[in-house]
Amino acid sequence: MTDLIKRFAHFLLLGDTASSYKLVEKLLLDGYSSVYIYEKIIKDALYYIGHLWEIDEISVADEHLATGTADFVLTQLQLLQKDQSAQSKNQKQAMLFCLEGEEHYIGVKMAAHVFKEHNWKVKYLGPNLPLQHAIYFAIKSKPDVICLSLSMSHQLKSLSDYATTLSALDHKPTIIVGSKLTEKFNFKNIVPHDTIVVSNLEELTSWIAQQNILIKAN
Repeated sequence: MTDLIKRFAHFLLLGDTASSYKLVEKLLLDGYSSVYIYEKIIKDALYYIGHLWEIDEISVADEHLATGTADFVLTQLQLLQKDQSAQSKNQKQAMLFCLEGEEHYIGVKMAAHVFKEHNWKVKYLGPNLPLQHAIYFAIKSKPDVICLSLSMSHQLKSLSDYATTLSALDHKPTIIVGSKLTEKFNFKNIVPHDTIVVSNLEELTSWIAQQNILIKAN
């Protein structure tokens, strides 16, 4: 745990939006990629804050304040970054959300930003989305990719239901699952064999880059 991450976590716990944003804005302007900032600063700081909650050094209220502050910082970063949203005939669409009962949404929001930066249309549906509503929206919007996010092991049964049902839709979307639980569980035994499983934003970015190469080739 670096001093920089602890300092950023301190700002988040104070609800200090100005100092939090100034810290990551400087990193971005110094040439660090957004994915580096998401993974190595924001995510690591939130993991550290989660650890503080687990050992009873902070309260749930403190954690919620930190999450809300991180959310603000993410939104401001997106405004600062170059607009990549120009429409094109080959532009793909991604739909992203957290499973029902999953309130930890910062990771999937960062994933949505990564897709936007790579010129994808994005439908970000946030936390706690029941399966029936995910099905409805997927049928209506027909995304090329559906990204599912979870962080708690008791949701693995639900993950199987979500991935199996959504992958069977008529337009055959690619299903991507993102979770830190990949370190403990073999997701290939839980989801359909063609599901893409990623444990971090670097892996997601690599997959998106490969897809963009294929799009340009066509």
